[in-house]
Amino acid sequence: MRRNAVTLFKCLLLFGTLMVAGPLTLKYLFSGSEQLLGRESAGVFDNGPGYDRRASREIDPPPLPAKLDGKFSVKRKDWHNYAQIEEDTKRAGTGEHGTAVILPPVDEAIKQELYKVNGFNALASDKISLNRSLPDIRHPGCKTKQYFEKLPTASIVIPFHNEHFTTLLRTVWSVIRNSPPELVKEIVLVDDDSDKVFLKAELDDYVKKHVPKVKVVRAEKREGLIRARLIGAKAATADVIIFLDSHCEASVNWLPPLLEPIAEDRKTVVCPFIDVIDYENFAYRAQDEGARGSFDWEFYYKRLPLLPEDLKRMPEPFKSPVMAGGLFAMDLQYFWELGGYDPGLDVWGGEQYELSFKVEIG
Repeated sequence: MRRNAVTLFKCLLLFGTLMVAGPLTLKYLFSGSEQLLGRESAGVFDNGPGYDRRASREIDPPPLPAKLDGKFSVKRKDWHNYAQIEEDTKRAGTGEHGTAVILPPVDEAIKQELYKVNGFNALASDKISLNRSLPDIRHPGCKTKQYFEKLPTASIVIPFHNEHFTTLLRTVWSVIRNSPPELVKEIVLVDDDSDKVFLKAELDDYVKKHVPKVKVVRAEKREGLIRARLIGAKAATADVIIFLDSHCEASVNWLPPLLEPIAEDRKTVVCPFIDVIDYENFAYRAQDEGARGSFDWEFYYKRLPLLPEDLKRMPEPFKSPVMAGGLFAMDLQYFWELGGYDPGLDVWGGEQYELSFKVEIG
């Protein structure tokens, strides 16, 4: 009987201890979680024992620009450049309207030599105008859609390392030709320690003479794609930052659809539809009608079909669980509020998850 009483007393004592200590423990744990969320929103992530991200950050963000909130009216306008659209329909020549380039057999040796250097048919690129016309393969609803009359300005950041000269410049010219000039504040080319001679003084001279909105910034050593983007982001001064690859072509009226959702909500990140430029003949074609981003348990990026409600709302923007990492637009201040990119990332493949998770948390 005495043994049972002692056992009962121990149980009551244990229960009382849990009742008192349990809430304190939970409060401590949740308090720690809130602090961790705050650190992640500021871009401070732990990467393992002995890793101090703040000490390793080689590129500090610039002073934050003014917020976008309240700067843009809801009055809408048609941003299409119809004079240029009409002019493009009359153009003829190699690769015009996104057609394939077929090289004669006599060019095979040069083609293969450039293939080894670039991994694509750079000779085909050299045969095409730097400001070629492209087919308008957008959703029919895009051709009549209007956007805010007043939109934020954009800094276009294009990192490159040993990019072929004509593909790099065609990227630049496609942005210049197909963008309302008042919306493009600057194009920032980030040279990630290229060693091709034509990407040095020749590139500087060309952009200075022909495209004054372009500024070239150069890394002092090979940084890798992500830190090169950070260098470009630090040089950006517009309301919105847009990252592009160095071998892409912006199509008709591409810019207003990327800027309007950010003008509506500065914490929105917008990804464009990415069409295909064939690496063999530079033919331009659609990839698909859009997809949502995701990933599997091995962190491979996956594309999911659109939801039925998204298909009904086309061509309105749709939500995506994970963004693609290569081409996107976001508020520049918000980019730095999230901590930018982790400078510990060297190459592409993980940055889309990092930003996606930060946006979800922040």
